[in-house]
Amino acid sequence: MKKWHLKSIFASFLMAGAVLTACSSADESSEKPKEEKQVEKEGKTGDTKEAKVEDTAAAKQVGVFNEMKTELEKAKEDKEVDWDVVQQKYDAGLQKEVAELIPEADQAIQAAIAAGKNGEMEPIVAIQLVDKTIQSYFYQSQKALQKEAAAALEEDKKDEANAAFIQVKHLAEQVFIPTAEKRDTYYELSGDASIAENIHSGLSAQEEALNAGNAEDFQVYLQVSDKSIYRSYYLAAKSYAEKIEAAAKEGKEKEELTIMQAEAWGFLQAIKGSLGGGDEAAAAQLDKTFTLNETDPETIKSAETNALFSKAIAGKIKGYYENAPKLLAADNAVEAKVGAMEGNMFLKMLQSQLTEKLGEEKANSVFADAEAWYNAIAESKTDEAKAKGETVITAVDQLLK
Repeated sequence: MKKWHLKSIFASFLMAGAVLTACSSADESSEKPKEEKQVEKEGKTGDTKEAKVEDTAAAKQVGVFNEMKTELEKAKEDKEVDWDVVQQKYDAGLQKEVAELIPEADQAIQAAIAAGKNGEMEPIVAIQLVDKTIQSYFYQSQKALQKEAAAALEEDKKDEANAAFIQVKHLAEQVFIPTAEKRDTYYELSGDASIAENIHSGLSAQEEALNAGNAEDFQVYLQVSDKSIYRSYYLAAKSYAEKIEAAAKEGKEKEELTIMQAEAWGFLQAIKGSLGGGDEAAAAQLDKTFTLNETDPETIKSAETNALFSKAIAGKIKGYYENAPKLLAADNAVEAKVGAMEGNMFLKMLQSQLTEKLGEEKANSVFADAEAWYNAIAESKTDEAKAKGETVITAVDQLLK
């Protein structure tokens, strides 16, 4: 793996609010979206084939999603939504795939469409549930495509890897980055601190690895792309808790709070299962907090939801910090490195909390130790990794007191 890639990723930990720039200044792909109408793919035989992203399953599904949104968003203009049209488009272009990948998401979408049609739910609430739950499906679809691309590259099947990866990029451009940009605006993140730029940078690093046939680098940088999208969804749910509490204090109508609660619930579905791996009880409580028929939105407190997110994410960090050295000891260096990167991307999600709790100087020191820990894992320096890892986990534990 190129050292400048590693340094540019981890150097950002030492800058307040910064994230990463995974590619060199000469690589413009991290600075602006790429045209994805057609991508040239190079197979292991050296032959060049042309793949058109619009012909892929992901592009067709995004197209159906956009058609559904066009109809659903009539509700925002106080126009009547034709729920039969929404149902027909969903059934024809998304339902089978959603049900196969996330059965509970299909159930939620179907229920929201039915509730919107029969008047059991305000249309604006129903459309948020449909919209955000389909976004959650796209996130899980992205993960499956990333796994498919990584496996194909590992087998030196670059055509297959490219076919999966162009779909990941399309989903990023059409779904994930627009969502990330909203989080950037809300939290005033720009330049290298932008979550959207994080996603661009991770994808650019992955693409470079793919073109070079470097399966190891691809798997490591996959964690940068994926966990940046994950961070966007986490911050989306977190931000809605903040907005709901603020709106309640201002005396806003309950319907307005319920709309935001529905949005938060939908975003949470993308990452709920993963959060459960860090702390099952915390993830379950978050789900309950944002579930419309279980929690009155006027009772939602941002400090409580923030503490639950911190607990779950801290559990994820600890798991990776414990497991990476074990993988290294078992001579599984690649998985150890991938896990170490994943652990540090989760650590990045708690940067604001660490800075608030420890102060900027101490938080920067923690991220310097995180960089050193990753490098020790990557260089198979077990003793050094143990020492640095213990320092990082001690700091993380302070968030839970």
